[in-house]
Amino acid sequence: MILSDHIKQTVRTIDAFLDNYTLGMLIIENNTVSLETENDEILLDDSYIIEVFDGKKYHPITYSDAVSTISNDGWPLYVGLEARVKKGVVK
Repeated sequence: MILSDHIKQTVRTIDAFLDNYTLGMLIIENNTVSLETENDEILLDDSYIIEVFDGKKYHPITYSDAVSTISNDGWPLYVGLEARVKKGVVK
């Protein structure tokens, strides 16, 4: 990871903390969605606000989107992406 990428990741980590998000990687298997963090895995449900990172900014998705959106090659589209989540009311 080059220095500028590391700085960008650090800024995203700080922003997540300040906005009460937990940052990690989305795991999707057997119709369940979880967020893998450095320390544990959080099982998600539709009470979580989920946002996935596209390399430039975060995009909100629903729990249903995470489970049901499939790539052209048959895999869950959002699996393995950097994401941030928090409990709350989805707007």
